Amino acid sequence: MKILILCTGGNSCRSLMAEAFLQQNDQTLDVFSAGINPDDQTDPMAIKVMDEIGIDIRNKKPKSFSVFEGMTVDYLITLCDGTKDKLPSVTIQYTHKIHLGFNDPRKGTISETENIEIYREIRDEIKNELDYFYNRILVRELVR
Repeated sequence: MKILILCTGGNSCRSLMAEAFLQQNDQTLDVFSAGINPDDQTDPMAIKVMDEIGIDIRNKKPKSFSVFEGMTVDYLITLCDGTKDKLPSVTIQYTHKIHLGFNDPRKGTISETENIEIYREIRDEIKNELDYFYNRILVRELVR
């Protein structure tokens, strides 16, 4: 089963976390992530909060959605606000589309202590949503 996680942003934080969580749930899935405007590097704070729970995303690099154009996926999962509005410009075929909106932990100027807490909250929200998606939707489809 092929799953593409697409975000409007840089594919350096939330989408890489989501990709890692799905891969952790089931290593037989082909899970990819991409951004409409990819960043140059993975968000260091995202690396840090994922390390805290034993998941290493250090080697995951932001990618452009254009790498996947023309591909057909079973599930296209859009993250972040605005992604679903920008989809008409993306030519990726999908069987199912799901939108999961998560706040951007990089927005706002706050202390580092508050910032790490926001990243942890977003990480945990992503994990909960992807666990639900895997256990309630994908598992049923995989056993067919």
